[in-house]
Amino acid sequence: MKQLIIATFLCSFGVGSAQKQQTMTPTVCIEMVSFRGNPEFTIEQVQEVMTQTNSHIKEFDGFIKRTISVNEEGEFLDIVYWESLEQAKQAAADLQQNAEIMKHFKVIDFSTVTMKHFNSFSECSVNE
Repeated sequence: MKQLIIATFLCSFGVGSAQKQQTMTPTVCIEMVSFRGNPEFTIEQVQEVMTQTNSHIKEFDGFIKRTISVNEEGEFLDIVYWESLEQAKQAAADLQQNAEIMKHFKVIDFSTVTMKHFNSFSECSVNE
């Protein structure tokens, strides 16, 4: 009887852990764009305009979240989480057709832009 209780506990624990891991690590597409601001604009102006684009970017299908950062050298890093690679690519194509967003992007030095897409496979956080 004692062995049956231990076996039941171990099986329950194993199943629960597997389920927890699956729900905590959804596969998403992470879009990483690095760039420098157009020299005609200050870093603060680029930050302000890029923040204004959030209201447009979040309307695209598959959008999850976005973080924009800048380092001491004035290089920006724009990280966008999408539900899938297909949705990320479609948003990039649609974005180029959106005159309102493209008007904002005049603050970007396009000769410095690098865009990459990654599919997530694992994540952790402080709360785990």
